[in-house]
Amino acid sequence: MTNDEILDSYLAHLTIEKSLPRTTVESYASDLKQFLIWLDTNKLNLENTSPENLNDFLNDIAAASEYSPTTVARHFSSLRGFLTYTYRMQFTPFLTDAMLSAPKLIRYLPQCLSEDDITLIFERIEELSLQAQRDKALIELLYSAGLRISEALSLRLQDVDFENDWLTPIGKGNKQRLVPLGASAKQNLLEWINGDRKKLDIKSDCIILNPRGKPLSRMGAWKIIQRFTADLNCKVSPHTFRHSFATHCLTAGMDLRILQELLGHADLTTTQIYTHLQRQFLQEEHKKFHPRTKRD
Repeated sequence: MTNDEILDSYLAHLTIEKSLPRTTVESYASDLKQFLIWLDTNKLNLENTSPENLNDFLNDIAAASEYSPTTVARHFSSLRGFLTYTYRMQFTPFLTDAMLSAPKLIRYLPQCLSEDDITLIFERIEELSLQAQRDKALIELLYSAGLRISEALSLRLQDVDFENDWLTPIGKGNKQRLVPLGASAKQNLLEWINGDRKKLDIKSDCIILNPRGKPLSRMGAWKIIQRFTADLNCKVSPHTFRHSFATHCLTAGMDLRILQELLGHADLTTTQIYTHLQRQFLQEEHKKFHPRTKRD
């Protein structure tokens, strides 16, 4: 059976044998379809799904939902029921305790890049990239401005006020906000816009384009980031730069409500997740540099 056929069988089981309400079944279906799409995208099979695969999927869900604990828990609950069913029906050959253990949100918090990591990434772009101007502009939007990947890729020329140093990205809920444009980001954006970008056969007013002059895709952005972060000792996604932006701002003393405005969070509780990241980051830096934390 295909993955879709197995899912249909499970949904029928919930509807007929479990007599669950239609809305509940639809909610399970939505969550599980995301999981199957994720498996296909990552060229993985349901029958060989491992605890590590589930962790990677939940990491991506957590990042996409701004680390909402209820969203992570809901997706895991959907997965747990589905995987138990597929094992019982012998669609999948194994089921481990790790697959059934309720996740803790702290497990899915992003790792924060250091300032040295950021510097190294820009150096690697200069050294290795065939589109260095474009790639530096992309990283500036993600790290220096703290934009979501969707906001960075959809940012248009008219959304940047170079005279007054402002960006006006369109975020979730089609809401527009003001984000300051720093000196380094401004320089790299202008070099790309006035340089190699003009050499393309431009078919879009989006700032970040692929070599064919069309908007860069999320997968294209992901591949760029993977190429220039492969040597770092952590898994880096586009969202990692946004989290590093937030953590570095808090570490430097920024007020939490100002950070909320810059990130475009509707609720302050979403921004408060970064207070944990800030403490974690400070602890790691302390262990790294303070002589009394090191063992012989």
